[in-house]
Amino acid sequence: MASKPISALPQRTFHHGADLEALNQRFRDAKPSEIMRFTIEQAENPVVFTNFRPLAVAFLHLVTRAKPDIPVIWVDHGYNTPETYRHIERLIKDFDLNLHTYSPKMSAAHYNAVYGGIPPLDTPEHDFFSRTVKLEPFNRAMQDLKPDVWLNGIRHDQNAHRKNLDVFTRGNHGTIRVAPMFHLREIDVEEYVYENELPDNDVYFDPTKGEEHRECGLLLEK
Repeated sequence: MASKPISALPQRTFHHGADLEALNQRFRDAKPSEIMRFTIEQAENPVVFTNFRPLAVAFLHLVTRAKPDIPVIWVDHGYNTPETYRHIERLIKDFDLNLHTYSPKMSAAHYNAVYGGIPPLDTPEHDFFSRTVKLEPFNRAMQDLKPDVWLNGIRHDQNAHRKNLDVFTRGNHGTIRVAPMFHLREIDVEEYVYENELPDNDVYFDPTKGEEHRECGLLLEK
C-alpha cells in the first residue's frame, strides 16, 4: 500500500514552527475551558506540570475535567510542608490523578548534610541547588514522557517575567507551553476555587524561589 504524499498527511498544530502569534491572537479573549478543549483536541502527547502551590488546584481541576488521565508531573524536591504532602494525597484521590513523581538524585537530608542547607538566593550555590532539586528531575521527566505540549497554570499577574509571556509559548524539550489561565487575575482563580468547592493548599514552601514573585527557573530554561 502506497504511503500518503507529505501534503496529504495531517498537519500537527503544536510544533516549534507553529504560528504561536496567530494562536495567541485567536484565543486572546477565550475562556480557559475553550483553550483547554482546543489544546487537548490538538495535542498528541500533552502533560501537566504542577507544584501544588496555593490555587494550583484550580488549574488541575480545569485540566483533568478535559482529560482525566493526562500525565501530571510533580517534582518532589523534599522540602515541602506536611500540609502540602497531605494536600497532594487528597487530590490524588479526589481527581484520580495520573501522577508522575520525580525526585532529585540527592535527597534533601543528604543535600543538607553535605552542603549545609538551602543556600542564599542569587548565588552560584543557589543556582546549583535549583538545578539539583528541581531542574534535573523536571528535565528527566520531560525526557521520559516526551510531550509535545506542556500545560501549566502560570498567569500574567504573577511576576514581571510571566507578564511578558502569553497563552502559547515555546518551551524547552521541543514543547509548546500552554497556559489556559494566563489572562486571569488572582481573584478570578480564587473565585473558581470557591465556586467549585475545591480544597486548597495554604501552607506551601518552594526552596528554589525564596520569594513569592521570584521565577523558579523552569520557564527560563531553553
